[in-house]
Amino acid sequence: MLDDAQINAFIEDGFVRIDEAFPREIADECRGIIWRDIDADPHDPATWPRPVITRPDYAHEPFRAAANTPRLHAAFDDLVGPGRWTPRTGLGGFVIRFPSAETAVIDTWHIDVSFPGDDLDAGSTDYMRWRANIESKDCALRMFFLFSDVGDQDAPTRLRIGSHLDAARVLEPEGEAGLDARELGRRAEAATTHRPIAHATGNAGDVYLCHPFLVHAGQPHHGTTPRFLGQPKLDPSQPLDLDRRDGAFSPVEIAIRRGRGRTRNGRRQG
Repeated sequence: MLDDAQINAFIEDGFVRIDEAFPREIADECRGIIWRDIDADPHDPATWPRPVITRPDYAHEPFRAAANTPRLHAAFDDLVGPGRWTPRTGLGGFVIRFPSAETAVIDTWHIDVSFPGDDLDAGSTDYMRWRANIESKDCALRMFFLFSDVGDQDAPTRLRIGSHLDAARVLEPEGEAGLDARELGRRAEAATTHRPIAHATGNAGDVYLCHPFLVHAGQPHHGTTPRFLGQPKLDPSQPLDLDRRDGAFSPVEIAIRRGRGRTRNGRRQG
């Protein structure tokens, strides 16, 4: 269960780190599976691909166990609301970064999109044409699962603190259709240049729970040990409701309302 300070930090900053969200032993086991899948030796840098590779969803044990610990489920309840989210069946896509000064596509500032536009088939993987909207359709949280220790030199994801509030103002005029990944990234980067930057460092087993609108970016790996990161979303079991009649807004909804210029009781600020 998150305390009031952690919930307030999530609303204001756009993220909170859950220490020891899943056991380090599970992280070690998952890394071992991925090393075998990519046919590389963790002790022989000559076998490592560079600078970054991705892996598809792992929807089996031990990955499923990492995504469904009691500590994480309690945090999902605190941030999204009990009964308002769907348990993960896997860890989504993995991003593995290896020591290299090379940059990658994911190193630009962006917001992860969550649904295909009307001009795309539901199964389309042309993610630059996927979209996000003010109600964060099909996404309750973005998450960064650390499967290796991540220090300042180990390509920690960069997070623009409080940028989710600016992104809400960018998305509100666009209504249900929202914006595609390219346009949203362009506008969100411009709207958040004043925001300070945090780095998603921590130990294997830590998890960053992020607001869906948090602006973030990768960076090159200047350390010595490959970084293993799972970055799934948490699916809502029901759409977010920014105008709840009972006023029982979740922290995710409160942040969007605050960002677009509304107080908790629904009145416009200023």
